[in-house]
Amino acid sequence: MNKTKFAQNIIKFRWPIVTIAPLLIVLLFILNIKKAGFETDFKIWFDEDSAIMKNFDHFKETFGSDDRLLIALRSEDGIFKKEILKSIQEMTNELWQVKHIARVDSITNFQYVHVSKDDEDEIIVEDFLNDIDALSEEELRQKEEFAKTDIQTKNLLISEDGKAAVIVARMVYSKHMAPNDYIDLYNDANLLIEKYRLKGVEYHNMGIPAYTNAFVNAIQSNGKTFFPVFLITIIILLAIIFRNIWSVILPISVVFLTILFIAGFTFGLGYKLNTITSMFPIFIIAIGIADSIHIFWVWKHKQEEGLDNNESIIFSIEKNFTPALITSLTTFAGFISLGISKIVPLQAFGLLLASGSLMAFILSILFLPALLSVINPKIKVKIQKANNLKKFIKRYTNFIIRNDKLIITIWVLFILVCTIGIKDVSVDTEFAKQFSKDMPIRKSAEFVEKNIGGTIPIEIIIDSKENSGIYEPQLMKDVDNYSEAFKQKFDRIRHINSLTQVVKRYHKLMNGDTDEFYKIPQSKQLISQYMLLYSLSLPQGMGINDMMDVDARYLRISAMMNISSEKKKFEMYEWSKRWWKENSKYTASIEGVTMISGHMRLQLTDTMIKSISLALVLVTLIFWFTFKSKFFMGVSTLPNIAPLLITIGLTGWLGMDLDLGMAIVFVIIIGIAIDDTVHFLSKYKAAIKKGETPIEAIEESLLLSGSAIVITTVILVLGFGTFLFSDFALYSNFGLFSSIALSLAMVFDLMLLPAIISIIERKRVKN
Repeated sequence: MNKTKFAQNIIKFRWPIVTIAPLLIVLLFILNIKKAGFETDFKIWFDEDSAIMKNFDHFKETFGSDDRLLIALRSEDGIFKKEILKSIQEMTNELWQVKHIARVDSITNFQYVHVSKDDEDEIIVEDFLNDIDALSEEELRQKEEFAKTDIQTKNLLISEDGKAAVIVARMVYSKHMAPNDYIDLYNDANLLIEKYRLKGVEYHNMGIPAYTNAFVNAIQSNGKTFFPVFLITIIILLAIIFRNIWSVILPISVVFLTILFIAGFTFGLGYKLNTITSMFPIFIIAIGIADSIHIFWVWKHKQEEGLDNNESIIFSIEKNFTPALITSLTTFAGFISLGISKIVPLQAFGLLLASGSLMAFILSILFLPALLSVINPKIKVKIQKANNLKKFIKRYTNFIIRNDKLIITIWVLFILVCTIGIKDVSVDTEFAKQFSKDMPIRKSAEFVEKNIGGTIPIEIIIDSKENSGIYEPQLMKDVDNYSEAFKQKFDRIRHINSLTQVVKRYHKLMNGDTDEFYKIPQSKQLISQYMLLYSLSLPQGMGINDMMDVDARYLRISAMMNISSEKKKFEMYEWSKRWWKENSKYTASIEGVTMISGHMRLQLTDTMIKSISLALVLVTLIFWFTFKSKFFMGVSTLPNIAPLLITIGLTGWLGMDLDLGMAIVFVIIIGIAIDDTVHFLSKYKAAIKKGETPIEAIEESLLLSGSAIVITTVILVLGFGTFLFSDFALYSNFGLFSSIALSLAMVFDLMLLPAIISIIERKRVKN
């Protein structure tokens, strides 16, 4: 390709380029902006046809939704005060009327199974607390003691010390629940809390609606806060560094048009914004700024040396077209590698930013030079400044060459020490941990855990392998034994509930209410009768069809656990499978929304391994086809891989878990940090082709790309660094490690890379 002719044609057709391109992009955006929206449901993380989602849907179709809304409260004087109990009763009753709520349980409407005082042969099932005002102080005390010790209420509906309680509202199962439906439920719960708030009582709103609200707020608030701050930071830095209005307008124009294109492209394909895809403008700014600054810097440098506007444009395109194309392809390779992930938002994120990298290249190499030609900015000739920069580059190059062995030794030792931390790396995608401990949602979760029980549901489904099989005494005994062993094995489990508790209570009551009969009966028929009697005695809406399927083949065990790592959840999962295999003829599986996040951990680990491997292979191929030289492949290997190894190692040293934000950082390292290496080596190769010595070639590479590398890195590090102040761990972790990785990439490309070239070239000359 004749780059000079290409540059001349851009200048020739500058007016069509600067008018048609923006119009087409704006039109694409306008046509599709109406399709924009948010998605926060857990189902978005996996394809609907995946085995994970099929199991998840089967669970919900069989037992109903495991989505819960929790209203937790605490009084230092105790919950069993008539005023507090009546407020719980009122909130319980009103929650039944709220849209999307299928069932509400609290200490007031807990179905109390007991023997009638008037007839010892009659078993009554009724609300635990009916006419609260009619209860005497002694009756209230007896009720409290029962609630604090009974297995069906302790640490589920009321705390063991009687000072905290929770109202649990289970949601209806629907495939059409939208984020706004969850947020409406969260707001309805807040209205109820305010309506019945009592002095001296602490209230918290928890559950899936609360998490959904927190995720949407995180997306919106970070978009409203950190995106503008990031953009303003970049604008200020561009203005300070270049001290020229066009240095701000031109790169921002490229970025703005690329964002509009990706937004129109995204919404046009039907994608919605979520915690991952909502970050695309940040990355587009990074990609667009990097491409634009390299072109703008060389153009400005030649202007200061005395070339006219069009000559400077042509020179900049000649020097930057190939490296800009290569960097766009490596960035494309880094992001498109996410396409193999089974986590749908990561797939979408990779596709969008891969296409964004190509659009940023097209706009940087076409639109920006055409706009420069149209506006013809006036840059003062500063030959002395240009000469001073050359002198500085010469001194710096000599320093690198004199100390090349020392530089390589120091950095290799640093890399080795950092990579030792890889052995301590762990992956965790627990949703609660994505929020800082200062955020209301995290405080509420910790309040519930500390005062009542866990907030994370674990659903264990037992398959009896035949209809009516759950009535088998042996199955019931196995469930009972498993529940006890499960709770003893894992201290994170706070409460376990199943129909075996109902069966044992009925058996006890039917045999004189003596403790020796609080056990599973030997008769299948008797178990069936107990469950039938219980279900017939329950009021409308309080049935047992959420604990067993209609054919009585599957039995559900519901456990509540404290916030735990995904590693611990899978330890529970593996232990449960092993327990049932070794101790029972029946089989069990752990299902529900908790396992969605658990599978995300596995898929994220798989994604990072496969995506990083694929990206490195693609980048290696691009490097080979570009440079076609073992020399260039060799010298680029350590500077390219080192930031990745160090960043992963640092997470181990710092004891931080790898999450979705970290997965994105690794892609940035491969897709964006390598750009600096490409710009340096492309200019080095061009200088060698002209017949310059290796030292002269290093000097020219540093002159034409070094300043641009420093400028883009400073801008991106300070820009990404603003996310360190986010309360959302996904964004704060991204801000921390992307800043570290990009800083290291700059240092390696401007110090380690020239030192490696110096060593290799010196040996080649000796040989």
